[in-house]
Amino acid sequence: MVSIRPATAADCPAVTAIYGHYVEHTVATFDYEAPTVAHWEAKLAAIRAADRPFVVAVDDAGGTGDAVVIGFAYLSSFRDKKAYAWTAEDTIYLDPGAGGRGIGGALLGALIEAADPTNVRQMIAVIAATGGEASVALHAKHGFVEVGRTPAVGYKFGQWIDCIYMQRALT
Repeated sequence: MVSIRPATAADCPAVTAIYGHYVEHTVATFDYEAPTVAHWEAKLAAIRAADRPFVVAVDDAGGTGDAVVIGFAYLSSFRDKKAYAWTAEDTIYLDPGAGGRGIGGALLGALIEAADPTNVRQMIAVIAATGGEASVALHAKHGFVEVGRTPAVGYKFGQWIDCIYMQRALT
């Protein structure tokens, strides 16, 4: 059984491993080097300090008590300038074997529900167009609409990658 709960510092090693896969094998992230556990601990603390949600999907392995983090999602600042303070960018990553089970949708739904509308008025998704079809569909299913594309803004694994911007109002 999969459940969604707020992330804790103890989840950061699993978050590091999940994200590291995408850094090393995909263009879903434009990072070239995987962040460390300490980086994720600091990010978790910063997101919590900003009163934004950071959640994990946990599979209890059939009720055995051996819960495993199989995905995570959070809302971070969209841009650093003060005028953007009420706009958040969502991030969602699943363990590579966890796709196709509705977990991404559960994580995105949890972010939308947990977002405080006095703190977050707009959510933005920035999605790599190459291989991002499932993410586009997931966001569209949750009320996001495409608001723009930026051609060839990322370069990774010998290819130029476009980004798709999707947006959803919370208020």
